[in-house]
Amino acid sequence: MTIEMLKEESNFYSRLLSSLVLWGVILIALLYSLKILEMIIFMCFGLVAQEEFYRMQQAKGHKIFRLAGFTAAFCLYLGIWFFQNVHAAGYSFYPFFEQILYFGLLTILFGQVIWHWDKLTNPIASIALTLLGFFYVAFLFSFLERISFCKGLPFNADAALFYIIAVTKLSDTGAFLVGKNFGSHLLIPHVSPKKTWEGLGGGIFFSFLAGTLLPIGFSKFFVGFPLIDSILLSVVIGIIGAVGDLAKSVVKRDAHVKDSGHFIPGIGGLLDLIDSLLLSGPFFYFYCLFRYHIYP
Repeated sequence: MTIEMLKEESNFYSRLLSSLVLWGVILIALLYSLKILEMIIFMCFGLVAQEEFYRMQQAKGHKIFRLAGFTAAFCLYLGIWFFQNVHAAGYSFYPFFEQILYFGLLTILFGQVIWHWDKLTNPIASIALTLLGFFYVAFLFSFLERISFCKGLPFNADAALFYIIAVTKLSDTGAFLVGKNFGSHLLIPHVSPKKTWEGLGGGIFFSFLAGTLLPIGFSKFFVGFPLIDSILLSVVIGIIGAVGDLAKSVVKRDAHVKDSGHFIPGIGGLLDLIDSLLLSGPFFYFYCLFRYHIYP
């Protein structure tokens, strides 16, 4: 076995261990319905991933209004928790709260540009990238928190969150394993040089297995969640999760970096960990919204 093969094997086990530890903490919080812990974890994961996005843009020489972006993200996570739990009776006000938040963020960003005009080389790019970091990371990731606090579902909201995380991450695992061992036909090499069609198929197959087996193996936890829905959704989630992974690859390729961060062994950064969930989470939330007519 060559040194390169040993490094790849070590990286795989580091990746697996890191994923099990990080997602294991969330799954424990779900199984015991520790809502406060869930909210704190979502907030920390989202803010760190947003920081990684901003850092990549700054490395390219762009000015980012980090404080405005982080403040808006913090208010978004806190607002979802507050209106769903502390002041649930006033949840009808929440859409208005989000509109105020977005209006406030955009107004502050234009104010920053006006104030610092003589110091900025590309002011519109600064506004656009600050907004992109907020909407691409914080806004999309907030849908996991929204799922956790959903009212009106015929099944446990924690089960719904468990489902979307488990199916998405098992799809990631399947894509990695199949692509690493059997991949030979490149998927989109100009975006991600290592992803293959075989890996995509493996990811969809693993998500299908998860969507089939989870409601059966954890039947008491998934009471009220139709098996046929679970199976059909899992296939779509496998595809959407792959698109989310490729979207992150576009961001990294544009920034000329291999990983979004370096503090998670075998994975890189938190943005590398949650990338596929940034699209699969909103998709599953919209399924809940239209299938069960829950209020947003």
